[in-house]
Amino acid sequence: MGAKEYMMSLIVRRRLLSNKVPADHPAPLEGWIELKARKTFMKNRELREDIGRSDLGTLTRADFEKYQLFRVREQMRYAMENVPFYRDRFKALGIRPEDIRTYDDLLKIPLTEPGDLAENSMLFYGVSATKMAREFTTTGTTGHRKSIGFTASDLISKIDIISSALKGVGMSKGDSLHIMFPLVTAWDPSLLMVGACGILGYGSSVCAETDTEKQLQVMRDSHATFIIGLPSFIYRVTALMKDKDLRSMGIRKIISTSEPLSESMRALLEDAWGCKVIDVWGMTEFGLACAIECDCQNGLHTDEANMIMEIIDPETGRHLPPGEKGELVITSLNAQGTVLIRYRTRDITAFIDPPCDCGAMFNRKILKPGGRMDLQFKIGMGHKVYPLLFDEAVFVDPRVLDYQVEISKDGYRDLLTFRVEASEPSEELVSKLVDSVSKVMEVADGISEDLVSTPKVEFVEPGSMEYAVKAKKIRDLRGSFD
Repeated sequence: MGAKEYMMSLIVRRRLLSNKVPADHPAPLEGWIELKARKTFMKNRELREDIGRSDLGTLTRADFEKYQLFRVREQMRYAMENVPFYRDRFKALGIRPEDIRTYDDLLKIPLTEPGDLAENSMLFYGVSATKMAREFTTTGTTGHRKSIGFTASDLISKIDIISSALKGVGMSKGDSLHIMFPLVTAWDPSLLMVGACGILGYGSSVCAETDTEKQLQVMRDSHATFIIGLPSFIYRVTALMKDKDLRSMGIRKIISTSEPLSESMRALLEDAWGCKVIDVWGMTEFGLACAIECDCQNGLHTDEANMIMEIIDPETGRHLPPGEKGELVITSLNAQGTVLIRYRTRDITAFIDPPCDCGAMFNRKILKPGGRMDLQFKIGMGHKVYPLLFDEAVFVDPRVLDYQVEISKDGYRDLLTFRVEASEPSEELVSKLVDSVSKVMEVADGISEDLVSTPKVEFVEPGSMEYAVKAKKIRDLRGSFD
């Protein structure tokens, strides 16, 4: 690190609220969120009047929700002045920030569709492209190309949340994070993670190779104690290293991000490495880091300081109560670059109200997002299937390296054919996988209705399935079937 970069890291480090969270705080992420809310409370009379006191004292959930709604109004005012898409939309519909006083008032604001952002990403910029510190392009799982811009302040805010999250999973000075993301040209998460670790004083290393010896050597050379990466990539590398004593590496925790983590895959990884696997959920549109599990592993703590989340019925748009699954909708609260208000994520999840056994008292969690609406397919009498369902069923055996499934017609029945890459193909493994898939409720119901055939398993040559980021696991060959 050169002198200039070192000085910049010191400046950024001093701006991080995460460094002011007490080292013994039971829930560092919630501690950071509380500091952001208190800072806003001290600076803004409108918020103090909303809460009804000049001394905040103990921050309650009700106080915090008033902070969020205040930030929604502030973000709307910023958008009306600086963001063409919302300036035009709010003017045409007569929507005013002052109208948003309660959580249900959010329903007065129209939803923003991913297609709106893909059609003209620049209309969502709050500053000119020349003032963006970083711009990234994502197609996500939908194939729609979207450009996302972050100002320097936006990036510092993301480093702050990453710092809090890493502290929350147990990282401290002396630890080193091994980053396992395949190279992504438009948006490489490694760039942000390496930068964050450098500023925070943690060690880091990056290796995108499926070559097991290279992975192990990089981890040894960097004295890695934590791993972060795509679960499918970490799993593939782990499966290829099945003859290695991975527990001797001393990895204390694995952080899974950017893809759904099935519980069967989690169990295999935890058994192989001898440590917990913690799940993270995020979107490029919001800077990746949006929610993370604690050691309780029963829901993801959300970054409520920078976003307000809603769970809606995707058909009616109404709010759903905690525990009821629906579509996740997000509004950014502090964004300067790309501003998104009531943005549809297409992810299905549910709220889990606080407190949490980890010590968090007011921070709301979400269930681990499962099937995305845009990755769902119907079989039988309309039963919805999606990749995570099949991940649970197929990754029950460490001999499985990867798979794809094709949905075709077998007469009047739907047929699921699983093409499986396995290190040790056998008829016994075929029987095990067919039995596992057939027990998936949606498949089992289709079979009992005589509208789904018994699934098939066909092996492909090891190495013939080239690893791809967010590969399409399901191919529907039924034409216009709905």
